[in-house]
Amino acid sequence: MFTDARSPMARFPGLFLATFTLLLAASVRAEPVLPLETWQTDNGAKVLFYASDSLPMVDARITLDAGSARDPAGKGGTASLTADLLEEGTTERGAKAIADGFARVGAQFSVNASLESATVQLRSLNQSDWLWPAVELAGEVVAQPAFDSGDFERERDRQLRGIESRQQSASAVAQDTLRKAAFGDHPYAHPTDGSIDSVERIEHADVRDFHARHYVARNATVVIVGDLDRAEARRLAETLTAGLPAGTPAAPLPEVPEIGTSRTLHVDFPSEQSTVLVAHEGVRRKHEDYLPLYVGNHILGGSGFASRLMSELREKRGLAYSTYSYLVPLRAGGRFVMGIQTRNDQVEKALDLMTGELRRFIEEGPTDEELEDSQANLIGGFPMRLNSNAKISEQIGALAFFGLPLDYFDTYTQRVDAVKAEGVRKAFERHVAPGHRIVVIVGPKAGQNG
Repeated sequence: MFTDARSPMARFPGLFLATFTLLLAASVRAEPVLPLETWQTDNGAKVLFYASDSLPMVDARITLDAGSARDPAGKGGTASLTADLLEEGTTERGAKAIADGFARVGAQFSVNASLESATVQLRSLNQSDWLWPAVELAGEVVAQPAFDSGDFERERDRQLRGIESRQQSASAVAQDTLRKAAFGDHPYAHPTDGSIDSVERIEHADVRDFHARHYVARNATVVIVGDLDRAEARRLAETLTAGLPAGTPAAPLPEVPEIGTSRTLHVDFPSEQSTVLVAHEGVRRKHEDYLPLYVGNHILGGSGFASRLMSELREKRGLAYSTYSYLVPLRAGGRFVMGIQTRNDQVEKALDLMTGELRRFIEEGPTDEELEDSQANLIGGFPMRLNSNAKISEQIGALAFFGLPLDYFDTYTQRVDAVKAEGVRKAFERHVAPGHRIVVIVGPKAGQNG
């Protein structure tokens, strides 16, 4: 295993310099920031490959449309349970043998499920004696899970305990409550790990069926980043996916419904502060207004202590322990969320002021200074999103999953720089109505003392 607590710059100064050099060269010569090669495996998986010789390492990622949005009806948590069970054993070896196999060649391996996808990640040195055993083992884990009944029962119990633990966090309770309220009956609505009731309904056959349906080549994208040539990358992609049936891609999800009637939900919770989340309409990731909304959110509540919300509600008035906003841009729609943690007796005042700041932002837009600072921050931070092979593979994987153009990174800084203050204001005006919202308040007696 390769671990180091220092920053990426300190760990790999050559890679950091190479990233800046790459970006500078791309801007001067109009060359691609990340020159990608693409093809399909023999069984239909899409492959994106970026060759980088900055480190003698390889990062490989399989992204499958197999997140919790694909859970069977009434059995939320199936995707998460399926992903967790993959490392518990294959038809050839058990969990300890799998862990020992990766450790023996110094490789890192993980499988995780999120709202929209399941992700398999492998990191290895590029020397043949270490790389290919790791790749072959990863392919086996993905394609040949044993799904032993004892492992199933143990992992399901572990998932249930995790849900119980999550219910002890006011923030987690607020997030889960808002997600259900904001997405209604849509597949996005339930927590990724499910609820106590839904996980208890999951049967052994459900994880087998989920894997058989969604862990297929035509539902997968393979991203390879590292010190390989094209022939080696082709071999790697084929080896990773050889055991997967061709299958068919998952069907498109239904459109996210509009929020509908505004409402406020109160959850009684024994905490010293109240957590307040507010959901408004948002946009899908590919929407043309995503970028001005993204830049605007950075100004309003997405940049920490530099944001308007933090300045107005915490610094000037002392109403908030933390306050923020963020976009939830998904493939089938999205939401815009604002949040605040505040004293129980100040919930209504803080909520009114937060709403007031949103109204003012929509009516007036950002100042020129705010916009320039935000653009400089986003553009200046762009190289940090690509300063390691792991980050590059993550960005490419997201690009492919959301169906963004392959030259997305080439024009990113120019497009951010081209955003105008009025464009931000109009984008928020089109999509975010302050009075059309869902409010979730989690705290004692719905935000009162006691």
